[in-house]
Amino acid sequence: MGIFDKLSGKSATLTPKSALVVSAITVIAADGIIDEAEINDLAKIVRGDRKTVDTAMQVMKANPFPGVIDLIASTLDDKQKLATLTILCDLAMSDGVLAGEEKKILQMYMDKFGIPESKLAPVIDMIALKNDFSIFS
Repeated sequence: MGIFDKLSGKSATLTPKSALVVSAITVIAADGIIDEAEINDLAKIVRGDRKTVDTAMQVMKANPFPGVIDLIASTLDDKQKLATLTILCDLAMSDGVLAGEEKKILQMYMDKFGIPESKLAPVIDMIALKNDFSIFS
């Protein structure tokens, strides 16, 4: 233990839930702006669990993006990875537009999680349909 270790803050260990929160933050902040709707989406994910948000923020400070993706991938099991990527796609597509940076980040998660396009394509189709309110006009 170095002399300055006490000043650097305490480290945090990711749980599956805090891994989801970290990944969600990386996607909603991809364009450099977190708007009110995105904050509301994040609030739905954490469901009032401030401790999980605090853990996620500590992990993000200690493990800058994109390196934090490795940590997230090693924390989640296969089912959690697919669920996380589904949630991330829904967050990224909620405004009806998939920005270039969001697309890059989603691809990074897909690659790191080892999820093939063929498995994700039906999920993307359903999210696109869910977010297409023009079909009700």
